[in-house]
Amino acid sequence: MPISKIIFLLFFPACIAILFKQVIWGSELNHQLLASGIFLFCIEQANMANQDLQQVADAKVKIKDSRLDDFQKITIITIIIELTGFYLSSIWLGCGSILILIGIIWFNLFVKIRIDITTSDIKIKSWLRTERLSVLIADIIGLLLVNLWILKIGDFWISWGLFAMAISYCGIKSFLFFKSFKFVENTRIY
Repeated sequence: MPISKIIFLLFFPACIAILFKQVIWGSELNHQLLASGIFLFCIEQANMANQDLQQVADAKVKIKDSRLDDFQKITIITIIIELTGFYLSSIWLGCGSILILIGIIWFNLFVKIRIDITTSDIKIKSWLRTERLSVLIADIIGLLLVNLWILKIGDFWISWGLFAMAISYCGIKSFLFFKSFKFVENTRIY
């Protein structure tokens, strides 16, 4: 079965559960806002999971490098953590959101390479944590904000802020995705 179908079968039920249980049937606006952001983020992370696993599969065909195995393991563990978070978000939004952010932090802490695929070449580049420092800081800030949201400290404004962050993130990712059709290198951004 193709990677894209497996990812679809894993992520689609979580997206639908979040949409219906938290966004449409949600009782409070701040829950619905955060859930809307998580719903959009679920779709984006499914796309990234598909891209990462497909890039590893494509690279393994052409390049023998043990770092690809490590990247694949870290990616699969990240997907498992995120999926657990997305499914949990459909029941308990706060706890699920924390788990999703932990998955993203996990990926950014432990992945050591970046796979760049162009129309004619596959390159494996070292990817230092210092190059992802701003992303890690943003992820940690998101984690702190979700914890404050759970504690109901400024939860309405935090909901709006996290929703705006999710919209901005998905907008940037969509822009980069459509830009990639012009054969620009694809790279993962968290």
